[in-house]
Amino acid sequence: MTSPSEAMAEMGLSVEDFNMSGSQISTDEKNKAQKIMDACMKMPENRHCADCNALGPRWASMNLGIFFCLNCSGIHRRLGVHISKVKSVTLDGWKIKWAQWMKERGNKKSNEYWEATMAEHKKPTESSSSMALEEFIRAKYERKEWVPVGGSKPKVQTDDAKKKQEEADRKLAEKFQKELNMQTPAPAKPAAKPAPAPAAPPAAPA
Repeated sequence: MTSPSEAMAEMGLSVEDFNMSGSQISTDEKNKAQKIMDACMKMPENRHCADCNALGPRWASMNLGIFFCLNCSGIHRRLGVHISKVKSVTLDGWKIKWAQWMKERGNKKSNEYWEATMAEHKKPTESSSSMALEEFIRAKYERKEWVPVGGSKPKVQTDDAKKKQEEADRKLAEKFQKELNMQTPAPAKPAAKPAPAPAAPPAAPA
């Protein structure tokens, strides 16, 4: 249940890789990327709009990694490109790395993150009003109302990482104990007993 930015990093991508302005795409790359996109659209989880479940989505948010219908695409455009970068699946040119990201992310993984804490009855349908759809989409992506509490699941430490952490903790404990010993005054030595007084000389005979 990773966020889009974390999932991008795992693929060696960043937000800058999804900059559409000035993107030059060769015909060969477009054709190869389109084949990947066609395969994405055949995946069961991508056959319905990510936001309203309408059948046969033909639009996508390339940075969020989701597929949606025409109605929801208009709302995503109104969110702004800093949140959602909208492209047509078939009419616009795609880079291979964008298409590979769409294949890796898709609607299922995306909704597991964006709708993690959402009650089922909150989700609109394709017959919902435009106002209801926009309110839902803004709550989901703009206000992030249903993302996992505290972000993604914590990463599990490897055995090697655990050993390093335990060693660091041990050294820290030893350092703390040394500092504590330096601050603790040594116990006072018991006072020496006074030497016995010398015995008086015997009296002289009369």
